[in-house]
Amino acid sequence: MKAARRSAGTETTLDVLLRWTWIRRRTPAQDIEDLRNGQALLVAGYTKSIAGAAMASVGKGKQIARLRHGFLSLALGEEPRWSDRRGARSASLRPPFSLKLTGKKVPMAPKFKRYELITADGTFDLAVPKKDGELVRYAFGHARSGDEVP
Repeated sequence: MKAARRSAGTETTLDVLLRWTWIRRRTPAQDIEDLRNGQALLVAGYTKSIAGAAMASVGKGKQIARLRHGFLSLALGEEPRWSDRRGARSASLRPPFSLKLTGKKVPMAPKFKRYELITADGTFDLAVPKKDGELVRYAFGHARSGDEVP
């Protein structure tokens, strides 16, 4: 497998500066083509539930699950893998998959869309950049099984 590269929607500060100077990066359509050709991709995202919930205290003994930033590793023929940004929590996601857009907003992340991801291990929440939505749907539709996502 080739070394993984960032997807079109996973932008760093340098990527934004390059865009401002009219230097183009890869497009989401090119990402899908690259994935078909064996390129592994990293998609930035947020989750509360994949690899276990991280709880945050909100006072008076109450706790809530907090959003964690991380990366979704995608490669055809392999199970998608979630890793937290800190690397403390990670999980392989096992097929069969169903990915549904929830329509809920991601707090302080307007360029992200939130999905409900159903796997063999349970139901999880996942938020990915809007630019990477088609790529993620394609990857989950072709991860191991080769079947389309319903």
